[in-house]
Amino acid sequence: MRVVFALGGSVLMPKEGASKENIASYAETFKKLKDEGHEISVIIGGGNTARQYISIAREFTNDAFCDEIGIMSTRLNSMLLISALGNYAVKNVPTSFKEAETILNLNKIVVMGGTHPAHTTDAVSASLAEFLDADLLVIATNVDGVYTNDPRIDSNAKKLKEMTISELLEITGNSSISAGSSSVVDPLASKIIDRAKLKTIVVKGTPSEIIGSINGNHDGTTILP
Repeated sequence: MRVVFALGGSVLMPKEGASKENIASYAETFKKLKDEGHEISVIIGGGNTARQYISIAREFTNDAFCDEIGIMSTRLNSMLLISALGNYAVKNVPTSFKEAETILNLNKIVVMGGTHPAHTTDAVSASLAEFLDADLLVIATNVDGVYTNDPRIDSNAKKLKEMTISELLEITGNSSISAGSSSVVDPLASKIIDRAKLKTIVVKGTPSEIIGSINGNHDGTTILP
């Protein structure tokens, strides 16, 4: 199966900072999936790394420049995972889908970050999945699925086990696209998922849930094209 993963930066690099053990656990997870015969691409977000830099930079400059800072942060995070993957990856963070496809054709795991200002890594992941004709897009984040509202601020929010792309578009329609913003699935990614008719799964970004997203044994949300 050809799978594209959108791995949240705050999942790989939590607020408490970099951890050898945490990064190694994700590297082993993607190695395991690769060894099972899957073609794996991982797009990593900027997470807390990006938000810390952007929060300071915003005092001096505009969102477009802050986007560039965010993109650099995603590529730094990507390099950490690449270093842990060893021979399963190449020591290069692709900046285009053509580069990513070349790496995939070398039978390696693709690891990349952002590509263009105002495009979140969710949108990059959805676009790459469309470009590669992927069988599945997995959004692995710090929330365990798609809810009717943000569960961190609304105790009455309900998780949806399964939903249509039309329902996703309705929920994500008003999300922010400013530099450093965070939502389960951003509006542009939702539109690309709709356009490409991508089967998409949103899961809590733990190694077990990532593996479960492939074998159907996960506790997240399945978005039907």
